[in-house]
Amino acid sequence: MPVARTSRLIKYKADALLVMDSEGKPAGIVSKTDMAGAYYAGLPVDTPLEAIMVGPLHTCFIDDGLEHALDIMRSSSIHQLFVVGADAGRFEGLLNYGDILGLMFQICRSCRKSRLRESAAGDEDHLPSESTVSDVMTPAVITCNVADDLYQVIESLSAHRMSAVLVTGQDGRPAGVISKTNLVVAWHRDIAPDAEAAAAMSEPVVSCDQSNTINHAMATMLFGDMGRIFVHDGSPEMIVGVLSLSDAASHRSGTCRACISSRMVA
Repeated sequence: MPVARTSRLIKYKADALLVMDSEGKPAGIVSKTDMAGAYYAGLPVDTPLEAIMVGPLHTCFIDDGLEHALDIMRSSSIHQLFVVGADAGRFEGLLNYGDILGLMFQICRSCRKSRLRESAAGDEDHLPSESTVSDVMTPAVITCNVADDLYQVIESLSAHRMSAVLVTGQDGRPAGVISKTNLVVAWHRDIAPDAEAAAAMSEPVVSCDQSNTINHAMATMLFGDMGRIFVHDGSPEMIVGVLSLSDAASHRSGTCRACISSRMVA
């Protein structure tokens, strides 16, 4: 099975592909990180997936509770699980950490203890101030220049264990973003890894103001299918940090069962 299956990962916006053997049985998994590594190593797109896949597969059953699934994710330091049914050899779907956070966010929004509902009821004076993005964001922003080659970008992502880097123009202003998805697309399009960052970056840079609430930032990320968002100070041209979905969820975790369950996966 060739790595040209990258088209499926791109089409369905998936974080990983399940690899089957010749008998149709699960053999391993290939993630965007694995594909970015293969791209960096100069492997051609038609390289067999078995050359870069990893295992064993991490799974949960379709009737497992979400807390149990999160426990598996935490203990294994992963962000997705394959879901199996009564037949352990048959996969029913894929569960992502973002899917769980999205569900918990909806639960919190409709919860009778929600700040929004209490505010609407006229209890604003008795509510604690809501945390802002500046309280949680990571101030260090990993950047590269539009003229840097993609080898440098991949090395930076790997060294800092980040999912995306901010690309700046020759004037130092934000010009775009390169994520692992962008790298997979570049590989699929046969863009050479020594090409400039500008050839693979996506634009514009999506960001939120550091004064925005955590709820606002989480909504932007969840509805935009983003795992992180850059943070600006007043102007989108002044990027001062980055906020991940995991960090936002961990910070807003309160005492109710839904919030506790959504705590960050390590």
